[in-house]
Amino acid sequence: MNRLAAAGGEQQGPAGLAQLDIERCMAVSSGRSRAGLASLSSSDTLMSFCEEEGVAMELRVDRSKVVGKGQYSTVCFATLERVGGKKRAGSVPCVLKIPHAGNLDARELGLIEAAALAQVGGAAAVVECFGLVNLRDADSHGVCPVRSWAEAGAQAVGGSGEWALVLEYCERGPCWEWMTANKAAMDAELFFLWARQLALALIALQSAGVAHSDIKGHNMLLDRSGDIRLADFTAAQFSPQALAAIKETCAELDPASYPAYTDFSGTIPYSAPEMLTPAASKAPGATDPHKADIYSLGVSLYTLFVSGQEPYATVKSSVEQMLLAAKGAFWEWEERHCLASLPHRLPCSTAPTTPLDGPTRRSTQPPSPVTAAATLAHAGLSRSLSLTLGGPSRPLRRRRTLKSRTAAPREFRTFLSGDPLPPNVEALLQSMVSPDPRLRPDAAEILRMLDSMEADVFEA
Repeated sequence: MNRLAAAGGEQQGPAGLAQLDIERCMAVSSGRSRAGLASLSSSDTLMSFCEEEGVAMELRVDRSKVVGKGQYSTVCFATLERVGGKKRAGSVPCVLKIPHAGNLDARELGLIEAAALAQVGGAAAVVECFGLVNLRDADSHGVCPVRSWAEAGAQAVGGSGEWALVLEYCERGPCWEWMTANKAAMDAELFFLWARQLALALIALQSAGVAHSDIKGHNMLLDRSGDIRLADFTAAQFSPQALAAIKETCAELDPASYPAYTDFSGTIPYSAPEMLTPAASKAPGATDPHKADIYSLGVSLYTLFVSGQEPYATVKSSVEQMLLAAKGAFWEWEERHCLASLPHRLPCSTAPTTPLDGPTRRSTQPPSPVTAAATLAHAGLSRSLSLTLGGPSRPLRRRRTLKSRTAAPREFRTFLSGDPLPPNVEALLQSMVSPDPRLRPDAAEILRMLDSMEADVFEA
């Protein structure tokens, strides 16, 4: 799949999405490293493996090895192999996302995701897309060539062949599933790690004129090293400038022309209230899809680290859930039904400390979003990735020490791990899920706020 492919200014389009600003994205995506790739040395990355000029890629797939299956697609395990070139031959694991045959909705959703990942795939904390394959081209060994979006787009749009997306393999699976199996690991350190990475992802999306529109823990994946990936772009929205860039690459594709399959394409409990307002009653420019993504991210971080349960978990009626979500009542409802029931500490309790496994270097001044993004990318996210992520039988190992101090009255609430939930972190989450989108911080502000908060939470 072609990487971020067009440039533009910062002017806002009528859809509320920023024009393309590719320079801001490239710094984020160009240095992302990967760990533990099969048949490659630790110095190699998927980027260097797949982007050698003039080298073809082939996919070896076994459709019987199903990773997951949904309403519109099936995900199978596969292997990418390099054909020719000066670099030594090798292979990396990947997955193949196959839209269900004969289902027009599934095919069009797959095309929307392909177009979105052509714009942002591989940016910081966004799942990598290597291209498309036509499964009808597979030989007797199940091997077929990987094609770029520019090369395969017209055929895929025209319905010629059985096209599928080739995506990176995130072996730890969805964050939601990992959280449910590792609640004791959902602590302050992991919160700052994931929140920072996801803020970087939203900066990249906004720069490319793309909104995800279905952010939740189920659509976030974890790779082997614990890095997070924002995935499933089937509900993506595009700015006019992004749509123009898509048409430059594939004139046959116009995602805006596809009819809606349901009344709402996101997930209602995670959705911003303005996105649930009937379209007929919305004033032009009244909604900003990026601010809606911020809302969904706030709900997602809260459910992953504080409540450990779905939004409006005890509301059984889908109608009542819809009404609550449309009012933007998430924080008020959680305050009444979840936060109030969280375990409280005694007034004399202090924030726990843990052994420092290694030195952590930190900046004394909050960097700009672009500088922070580039620094994290080229340093392998060394500042935030200061832990070793284990599975159910291998617990997380901390590298930073929480400051030991007497907890304030509002600090008796906790993360799922039992770490105190600092008032400023709670205030950040509350601002992200404000019913008024004007009061929500943008992704760059969130990144700066996290920088400032870390000085209060962790030892230098």
